[in-house]
Amino acid sequence: MDMMTNSPTSQETGHGDHPKPTNNSNNRPSARFCHLHPDILYRIASRLPPKEFARTSILSSDWRWSACPRLTFDAAAICKCPREDLHKLDHFRRYINEVNGVLQKHQDKLVETLEVKVDFVDSILLARHIDAWVHFAAASRTKSLTLDLKPERFRQYKGHLYEFPFQLLDQGSISRLQHMQLSFVSLNPPSCFKGFPNLRKLRLQALRVSRKDLENMLSHCPTLEWLYIDRCHLDDALIMVDTPLSRLLYLRVDCCKLTKIKFNVVNLATFEYNGSFVPIDLVHSFKLKSANIEFDDEVVFPHMLASLLGGLPGLQNLTFKTCSLYLEKPWSWDNRLKFSNLRHLQLLMFIWPEDVDKVLYSVSFLRVTPFIEKLEVHFCGSGLWLAESSPCRKDIGHCKYSYLKDIWITGFKAARGQLEFLMLVVENAPALEVLLVEIGEYPPASCLYGAPRPRNNEKAKTIVRTCLSTVLPQNVRFDVKE
Repeated sequence: MDMMTNSPTSQETGHGDHPKPTNNSNNRPSARFCHLHPDILYRIASRLPPKEFARTSILSSDWRWSACPRLTFDAAAICKCPREDLHKLDHFRRYINEVNGVLQKHQDKLVETLEVKVDFVDSILLARHIDAWVHFAAASRTKSLTLDLKPERFRQYKGHLYEFPFQLLDQGSISRLQHMQLSFVSLNPPSCFKGFPNLRKLRLQALRVSRKDLENMLSHCPTLEWLYIDRCHLDDALIMVDTPLSRLLYLRVDCCKLTKIKFNVVNLATFEYNGSFVPIDLVHSFKLKSANIEFDDEVVFPHMLASLLGGLPGLQNLTFKTCSLYLEKPWSWDNRLKFSNLRHLQLLMFIWPEDVDKVLYSVSFLRVTPFIEKLEVHFCGSGLWLAESSPCRKDIGHCKYSYLKDIWITGFKAARGQLEFLMLVVENAPALEVLLVEIGEYPPASCLYGAPRPRNNEKAKTIVRTCLSTVLPQNVRFDVKE
């Protein structure tokens, strides 16, 4: 194909400024880059990786890119200095001059992606320039806009956040936006603002916005597929979006001070949460494949389990981690809810030394997962090796895990609570095929309590092998290791 030939000769172009296609040796019309409108050329180039885009200049002696459809302005890279020095006036001026100089060369050109990465620590100096850059994005038909303005220590920063200039966006520029990241930005949309109708991907980080404005904006993003809310400050510690977001596939909420999370997302595939224990209401998400949930405060086990059951009924794969799990004695479980679709359960449990003998109680998680096939349990922080006191599994009652085939347990120290938990599960898993037990600290080579403790690995391995020898079917692939 002749698309990579040099520019046509005057004989080939004919009259006027519009060259006409030529014929190749097979008398077939040949297309050349020079025949295409510049906007189309920029769209083609925008699909290329950066290195391939740079190489396009060798395709023709006459054809050179005068504009780049993807512009990234990283202050640390441009000023070539540590982030803590970026606030110095000479660095700020250098960065501003560099950005303005490049954007001036791209006036009236299509720029599909614009990324601005600079610490917003001098609002008087920076704000009006960022306004101009947002205005440039609107005029350049930008589809992907990133304003990453968070300072290095933004949590301790007491200054003003950048006020997003909604007044600089017309309906056309709002409709063109498909990807957007706003970090260290304050949102105060006008009453007439109706969201971003074609936005597919949105990340909000260290944002200041009212609950009402956030919910209103998200409710008017009907094409949203990916949403990440990270360390945002809301005036009301709730996120409740009742309007259906039928295209949302990925949702993540990190480190926001909230009291409840509620979304109407029927096609959600992945949910991730990291923060304090709060009710999570995704009751419409029956297609939810994976959830990764981490609570960073103390959690009472039955309360946590009841909350997850009520809010994530359609879940298929769950990774649950807690920094402090409070295990109570067995409670009367009269809730009929089950994780009927759950197949893979991964538990990362930080157990305080005083609760190591209560590990057996966590088996209640399995009682609400009737179709579980794979179980991973990672015990973290249990300081007692080979503990003797523990509730007995015979007092817990039996429940068959008829579909459970694969068990992997780490952080195992043969404390009696751990041992009773393991034996109870194995005894009630008739379809078990693989069992792997790893002795020692989890994560490996870690010690969360300061000074290293005596290693009892060999004795723990002997205890595991001896106890399981009476209950483990012969066809199970079993291994215990450090």
